[in-house]
Amino acid sequence: MSEPNFEESLVRLEEIIRQLDGGSTDLEMSLVRYEEGVRLLKNCYTVLNSAQRKIEILRGTSADGQPVLETGGEEDFKTG
Repeated sequence: MSEPNFEESLVRLEEIIRQLDGGSTDLEMSLVRYEEGVRLLKNCYTVLNSAQRKIEILRGTSADGQPVLETGGEEDFKTG
């Protein structure tokens, strides 16, 4: 089974949180859901970190090699 995409992971995380907050599951099932939630959260962080790296690459770097994260003129960053 493949990993769910970012949006699917968020929806499932919300479901898990509702189940755990509702207190309707026993301890064993709560632990299973918690473990699933941790796995989904790690997947979300991986996707977000990848997206952030892509954005930094697209934005370029400053003269000293630091990622340019704020909007600036062309002289503020170089590409490639």
